[in-house]
Amino acid sequence: MIRRASWVFVLLAALVVAHPARAGGLEISGGLAYWTENSSAMSVTLGKFFDLPGFQLGARVGFAYVTQPNSAGIPADAVAIIGLGTFYLEGQVGAWFLFARAPTVRFHATGGGGLDLGIVRIGAEGGYLSSGGLVGGRVSISF
Repeated sequence: MIRRASWVFVLLAALVVAHPARAGGLEISGGLAYWTENSSAMSVTLGKFFDLPGFQLGARVGFAYVTQPNSAGIPADAVAIIGLGTFYLEGQVGAWFLFARAPTVRFHATGGGGLDLGIVRIGAEGGYLSSGGLVGGRVSISF
């Protein structure tokens, strides 16, 4: 267990020290959140971002899965990211299309922040998915 933890520490330390410039404008992102509608919400998305003075603007689209009752869907969000050195702030707003739930189209808005380690962002977010609040985390990898 300690050996595994030390490898994780070495990897994170290497990412912080290297801190390369953000690559391209594409990212793959995964999020996991508690949804107060008495379930969990998970998403994996692909994002495209454009650099503007002081922030990035783009969109994320992908696959979503919620539990109780189980439903798959498509999240589609507009995203704004403000870089603050090693930290970042993020806001997203859009619609999630959940196929086995009524209503099928649900409003989605979240805000959060975290560590910007170059090609990797790790953060926490909170917000709203129509009918309940969301609290969770997100990991994004740029390429």
